[in-house]
Amino acid sequence: MSLDSLASRVARHDEHAFEELYNKIRQAVYSVCLSVLKNHTSAEEIAQDTFVAVWTHSSEFKGKGYKTWILTIAKNKSLNLLKKQAREVSVDFSENEDIASYTTDFELSFTLRSALEALDEQEREIVLLRNSGMKAKEIAIYLSIPRGTVSWKYKEALEKLKKYLEGRNERA
Repeated sequence: MSLDSLASRVARHDEHAFEELYNKIRQAVYSVCLSVLKNHTSAEEIAQDTFVAVWTHSSEFKGKGYKTWILTIAKNKSLNLLKKQAREVSVDFSENEDIASYTTDFELSFTLRSALEALDEQEREIVLLRNSGMKAKEIAIYLSIPRGTVSWKYKEALEKLKKYLEGRNERA
């Protein structure tokens, strides 16, 4: 069942439809949050907040583009958290963890984090979204850029990552 067809069922608080929606889009929501926040723990928290908001406000959605609507909620919640964090000074070091928390192999996680940081923000977002399973067309709609630009930026980002990783291996 398509996400747009799930919208009306979720609006009626159909728990089975919501579960199906969650299973279909959770990775994309998490990827949006991670691309903005660059923090594993915060991304998980905001992804969950996004689904709470979808459940709570699902009756407000009208028309097509349900996935885009949900991903926009995730991005806005992530940006709001960044703004809030900019006003606060954290003394809890666990709040400052980042992509390195993905793996216990510190060297690998450092390499992955460094490689992703070699990309600009839009390239990083496109790579994370593509690798979460989103299609170029969906990313184009979400980012409001042409589909060709998404494909081109994705290819360029992969080339940057390849060059970065090859250069790192030559130095090792």
